[in-house]
Amino acid sequence: MKIQEDAINILLNSMIEDCQLFLPPEQLERKLYLSANKVLEAIGGKWNRKAKAHIFNKPPGEILDEILLTGEYTDAKKEFQFFETPEPLARQLVSMANIQEGETVLEPSAGKGAIASFLPGCHCIELNKDNQNYLVDNGFMVVGGDFMESGGFYDVIIANPPFTKQQDIDHINHMLDLAHRCVVSVASAGVMFRDNKKTVAFRDRIQDLGGTITPLPDKTFASSGTDVRSCIVFVDNIRNLQ
Repeated sequence: MKIQEDAINILLNSMIEDCQLFLPPEQLERKLYLSANKVLEAIGGKWNRKAKAHIFNKPPGEILDEILLTGEYTDAKKEFQFFETPEPLARQLVSMANIQEGETVLEPSAGKGAIASFLPGCHCIELNKDNQNYLVDNGFMVVGGDFMESGGFYDVIIANPPFTKQQDIDHINHMLDLAHRCVVSVASAGVMFRDNKKTVAFRDRIQDLGGTITPLPDKTFASSGTDVRSCIVFVDNIRNLQ
């Protein structure tokens, strides 16, 4: 179901402590409270008058992160969905990398090879077993399962990493550690405006490397079944900057 904008704003300003979610301290209009409460109940939260908080069976941070990224809620019991890179975006990422003859290329979190399909000889890393099997069956070169445990170096890394729990920042930082020349990656729009320590440090690193963070148009991932808001992180000439 679609999440109303006023509910998103309330959730953005809520505080989570373990399995408790505290709404903003200011008095909310009844309409606004009901809008936010509808979302919290849908994802398993129950209002506790004594605690003055919504109580969950497990920390709600991950599902709330999904809501804030996509603007919609499907099923709290489902894992964050795999959103395949749309073909126009995959072509854009590959074009930006300007790959030179002889350069080694990696697509981590390769999914079903939406990016690697435009890169003959590209290596792929993919955690999901079903997607791994798909890649192997379709002739892609799978060299690992968990990118965050990978230590292989490449000239160019092009990716569409997972977004929830700020995994995109972790993945892109790891890409920057491993890439000799260029990193081109999709990221959640949150990397452009969130002000927590992790996000600020990430933006500082991209700036120090002379990189750019460019917002993508709304509905970029519509063909993949989501309205997730996203951007492109681009850093070139890495070996000469670090």
